[in-house]
Amino acid sequence: MRVVSIALLVLLFATCVPAQEAAPHPDQIAQIQIPRQPQIQRPQIRLPQLRVPLLQLPDLTVSVAGPDRAVAGSTVNLKVTVRNEGRGRAPGTNDNPAENSYMVDMVLSQDEDVPVEFATQPTYAGYTQDDFVEDMLTLGGRISNTQTLAAGASTTYNQPVPIPAKTAPGVYCIAAVVDPGTNVFEFNESNNVYCHKILIAAAQEGDVRPPQGVTTWIMPWGVGGTRLDRIKPTGLVDYAGITNAPFGWRLGLRHGYAAGIPNATIKYYRWLYRRQGTAGWNELLESVKVHYVREQGGTTTFPVYTLGPQGVAGKNLYEFRPANPPSFPGATTYWPTTDWFGDIYSGFFDTRTLADGKYELKLEVYKPDGTQAMPGTDFQFIVPTGTAGGGTITTSPAPGSAVQGGGYVFTLHVNNRQCGAAIDPPRLGGGSMTGPCGFLLYDPNVAETNNNAKVSISFHATHPEDFATFRFRIIRGYTQAVNTSAEVVATTAAPFSGDGNGNFDNAFTRSQLLGPDCPEKAAFSLNLHVYAKATNGWSRLHRYDASDVRAFALAPQ
Repeated sequence: MRVVSIALLVLLFATCVPAQEAAPHPDQIAQIQIPRQPQIQRPQIRLPQLRVPLLQLPDLTVSVAGPDRAVAGSTVNLKVTVRNEGRGRAPGTNDNPAENSYMVDMVLSQDEDVPVEFATQPTYAGYTQDDFVEDMLTLGGRISNTQTLAAGASTTYNQPVPIPAKTAPGVYCIAAVVDPGTNVFEFNESNNVYCHKILIAAAQEGDVRPPQGVTTWIMPWGVGGTRLDRIKPTGLVDYAGITNAPFGWRLGLRHGYAAGIPNATIKYYRWLYRRQGTAGWNELLESVKVHYVREQGGTTTFPVYTLGPQGVAGKNLYEFRPANPPSFPGATTYWPTTDWFGDIYSGFFDTRTLADGKYELKLEVYKPDGTQAMPGTDFQFIVPTGTAGGGTITTSPAPGSAVQGGGYVFTLHVNNRQCGAAIDPPRLGGGSMTGPCGFLLYDPNVAETNNNAKVSISFHATHPEDFATFRFRIIRGYTQAVNTSAEVVATTAAPFSGDGNGNFDNAFTRSQLLGPDCPEKAAFSLNLHVYAKATNGWSRLHRYDASDVRAFALAPQ
């Protein structure tokens, strides 16, 4: 927050004033006149009215009105109202330069901690329109054509907000951020964000086209929003421009099945896991619940039905969702047509306490008495292979190598390791580094091509398993001088060289850093961000990112 301080200089008279009045309220400061002193006969001094322009500042606030729920892949239409609650004019872009005017960013976030800065649309960072990224600018979500607001005025913008199709189900914040570039000097900069809570349901999956002749089938669907056919045999996945990414955090497992299940032969399933190379399997035991609708006496409620785990024949099993929910006298019950509760998972694989490495997941199917139902006899395992027109999921019979002990097995590579980021102090000629004041002083008489006159900049972008990428920038004043990105294992990230272990360096001449606009001296910030590749099947796990920043100034001795 910018705090406005006002110091009022009052003329002192030659003789002391016996008593002092209480300090005036800030609103009265602009009207102050020094009162006459009745005991002292002196020429009356008339002061002009003091005008305090700092009090005449705008104060922008914003609010949002619109639907409180949406389905991933759909668009919600919102009304965004910007108010100027200050005493000064708030310039808009319609009749003022953009760099001096406010705009509004519509940001999609999983929490209310939304930064006041220009957000980035994921399509400009290597993602697709379907991908969710935390604190992302929604597609077309920058209101850049804005109205100038007089003190006390307001205006409303009609803003469509597309919800990315690969957004995980849950409660989100569609944040309106007014003046994200802090272009308008305001009385209060801490009230520029409004969070509109919205419940997002998972995108409706297309119909499944089973292989010809297969009627009773069960299909391991995948993890989160990542379908099984995108997961490599190594347990890694390519998504949103990121290659060979592991999985991490708490993973929601999904499977689909034919409309006739459950039936007299098939009632239960269970998920198991083991670290690759070990013998014993471990049951997944987290509770799985689904909601249903209960209407009774003019009241609608959404009770929970627990699928499992249920102790059956010495095993912890889960029900396939029954054809009908529980019934009650005088009540109507049914399964909701739109899954607003995120009940899309059939199991949960929490990897946060597991050692990193490859794990095998196994899906088994059971009869009502708890004995195992076997593929080929009681049903058929199928796997997704692609998407046809209209979103229909194409399939094929599960390969025999993936069926082990009557269950379907696939591999996930798990990694929950934190990235590392560090920037070394810049050095001059490999010797002197910036002092406590941050200056790097060079001798202008030494040719800049001399190795002793070059500025060495080095940084370290690391990940214990190399599952990370990085971005490094050098900002001169407010101009971007260097912008490079690569895998942490890269050996080249121009103009830097790497050693394959995340260590990068380069020696710059003075002119390369200073540029034509700053021929002798300039201030710089070095910015490193290391991005973890790991995903929960929906989006990148940015909680494992790391960053570092360092500033210095380059000047002649």
